[in-house]
Amino acid sequence: MEGRESMSTATSHSVLPVAASAGEPAAATSLTLVLAFTAINSLGSGVVTMGISFLARSAYGFSDNENFGLSLVMGLAYIPAAMFAGPALRSIRHRLPWFTTRLALLALMLALGATCMLPWTVDLISNRGPVAGGARSGAWTMWVVIGLYAALTGALWPMVESFMSGGRSGHRLRSSIGVFNIVWSSAVVVGFVAIGPVQAGSPLAVIAAVGLAHIASALFLIGFRADPGRHIHEAHEPHPSRYRGLLEVFRLALPAGYMVTTALQPYMPTVVERLAIPVWAHTPLAATWFGTRVLAFAVLERWQGWHGRWSMPIIGGALILAGFAAAVLSPDLAAAAGRPAGIAALLAGLGAFGIGMGTVYAGALYYAMEVGQAEVDAGGTHEALIGVGYVVGPACGLIAAGGVSAGVVTQGSFDTTMIGLIMLCTLALATVALLKVRAAIPRR
Repeated sequence: MEGRESMSTATSHSVLPVAASAGEPAAATSLTLVLAFTAINSLGSGVVTMGISFLARSAYGFSDNENFGLSLVMGLAYIPAAMFAGPALRSIRHRLPWFTTRLALLALMLALGATCMLPWTVDLISNRGPVAGGARSGAWTMWVVIGLYAALTGALWPMVESFMSGGRSGHRLRSSIGVFNIVWSSAVVVGFVAIGPVQAGSPLAVIAAVGLAHIASALFLIGFRADPGRHIHEAHEPHPSRYRGLLEVFRLALPAGYMVTTALQPYMPTVVERLAIPVWAHTPLAATWFGTRVLAFAVLERWQGWHGRWSMPIIGGALILAGFAAAVLSPDLAAAAGRPAGIAALLAGLGAFGIGMGTVYAGALYYAMEVGQAEVDAGGTHEALIGVGYVVGPACGLIAAGGVSAGVVTQGSFDTTMIGLIMLCTLALATVALLKVRAAIPRR
């Protein structure tokens, strides 16, 4: 998510310290405050984690290989932080009982602010303006920023998630999660689109502004409770046996989707450049899939008819792959059929991709909630699977680029080679999903 993007779907239990014991009433933090805090921090994630490829290209002329490398570093840094945020906070609380989750969030805001200020500060001290393809003395700051930012937001979102779900249950919890998804995904769109008009002239100032926004968001923490409220678990009605199989499928479809995302996003600057799109329109155009993902979240939140349907992961997965292929191949279509056809293919591809990602994410979230505590408690497995997506996606891009450098793959075949590698990896995950479904279905 995209820092925010890979938030665990394990929202029905707390991995962090709670304010109430089993015999005390649950105490929920105001959802309005949580959503406001989420919106500002998700906006920052939209700029940094999803926009880093465009910003690094504008500031220091980063190549496709370097942008794939940035995405790889992001994934490698995010997953351990997300997995160990809870245990680390519990360990600190054991030694320092006064250190609350709210204080941890405050520390993270300050650290995120300092991290985002680094490139602008280094550039100011060196008194050299970033020039695309030219002066690269501060290019190293892009690697530091994405590594630290991913790790810090990896620790951030499980805590925010716990404040959002703590003290809520049943319809109230499911409604909160639905609104939460719409808020964070909408904020990502706003942040990503906003950098379009200024990325060419002031890319480092954009990142610094995100740092100030993170620090400013700490004001909302004043109204937070010291720790997330105790999570309430209800006895659910028995769910259809196929739900367990659907959970397995969606939990593999989710990392597959992020695998495709992290292969597509670093390559988007090259796609829009090859289509001769003006720089100011790069990120607004690339944000098409963010917008259709929000639309998918909103529709699936209101329409309940998709529950229990095997067609949903199939449709979602097909839209992700078809959209990815259309977007990546759009410059080739433009060369063959004209620029308008290429731009239309890019927009259609990104639109389909966003709907597919929204479908898969919503499905993974719903079945994790519905099947129950036992399945969701394996949060480490869930995060590790998403980590596979974050790492494998850009790795496929780097392998394809390495093939071009080695002369094994022609420059004109880079797009199709990357698509082929993604398809192979997706097929492997689909095979594992089918085996899990087969094992989950009771034998007669």
